[in-house]
Parts: sequence; structure tokens; C-alpha cells
Amino acid sequence: MKKIEAVLFDIDGTLLDTREFIYQAYRHTLQSHGLSVRSFDEIAVIMSTGKSLEESYRYFTPTYDMGKLCETHRTFQAEHLYLSVPFPNTHKTLKELKDAGVKTAAITTRSKRTSIKTLATSGIADYFDVILSGEDVERPKPHPEALLKALKQLEIQPEKAVMVGDTEADILAGKSAGTKTIGVSYGFHGFKIAEVNPDFIIDDIADLLSIVFSLT
Repeated sequence: MKKIEAVLFDIDGTLLDTREFIYQAYRHTLQSHGLSVRSFDEIAVIMSTGKSLEESYRYFTPTYDMGKLCETHRTFQAEHLYLSVPFPNTHKTLKELKDAGVKTAAITTRSKRTSIKTLATSGIADYFDVILSGEDVERPKPHPEALLKALKQLEIQPEKAVMVGDTEADILAGKSAGTKTIGVSYGFHGFKIAEVNPDFIIDDIADLLSIVFSLT
């Protein structure tokens, strides 16, 4: 087994519990534009797919101005960063990886307007060697572009890395990029993450340490 030298993380639903951060932004945006407000469960289904914000709103209201909806959504989030919080054991896990010399990247389809800020306000931004947001790539997950770009910046080969995420898009991106994959059951997708056959499934972010270190 090749040594694992880098761990690539999805952000929402993997590093940060952003359920309220995302749900309240959808609710506020739909209400503000006089559109039908969706239930948490309906929005959770879209959140679990890993779709871009534009694609998600197009699912709910295909004929509306997506630019206006996305701007309202992102503005709300920028003003409510406190709704995004790290999952238990996130700090501890990232510190142990850093102390062990394992490189890390955070990869999200979310806008750079809030992605880096939520990592910073959660106190974990400094653990990452690379942070990539939606604007940094042309093709979002499940396309492997973001993962391959991060690995290039880290100077790590895909077979020496693992992708950790809570959605189908995360796992498929990892498989396409040629990394090992770890699905988390505590995120938006829950235990349905097993349906895309990640190499490993964990119930707590700290559980990835034993996997990563066993492969090193």
C-alpha cells in the first residue's frame, strides 16, 4: 500500500456543520423573492447532491433569474457566518494530521466569498495547505478538476492521497482523480454515502486518522 501523504476534504457536511448556514440562506432567499419556501427535507436532498448553487436553485425555480437568487443567498451567508460550525473533533483531527506531516486541502463548490471566511471563523483555516472554492475551477465536483488542481499544488500524486466527503459528488470526484475515498456518515448524505462505494466510511471525522495512518 502506497503511503498517504495528503488528505483532501470537502467543507460543507464534512469539516463544517453548515445545515443551518445553508438552509436559512435558501429560506431567506426564496422568501425575499416571493417564491415558495421549501422544507428542510427538500433542501437537504439538494444539499446532498453536491450541486452548485446555481444548479440547486434551477431545480427549485428553473425560470427565475439565477444571478439574483445566488447573490441574495451569498449575501445572507456572508452576514451569518456564525451559523457554520466545525463538527466535533475537527480541530483535533486536523492538528494530528498536520503534526504528522500529512498535507491537507479543503475543496468546495461554495463561493470564495464565504468558504475561506467560514474556515477562518471556525479556527481551522490555518491547517490547510490549499483551499479551493467554486471560482477556482471550471468544472465542479464530481469532475476531478479541483482535486487534481489541489494535488498539483501540493505536489502529491493521486495514489498517495485520500478524498474525504459526505456527498456522491465528493466520492465520485475522488474515484475519477485516482485517490482513495472516505465517505462520512454524519454529513448531508447520511448513510446513503455507502451507495457510491467509498473505500471507507466513518461516523466521526476523528476516525479517519486510524485509516490514514494505517495506509502510511
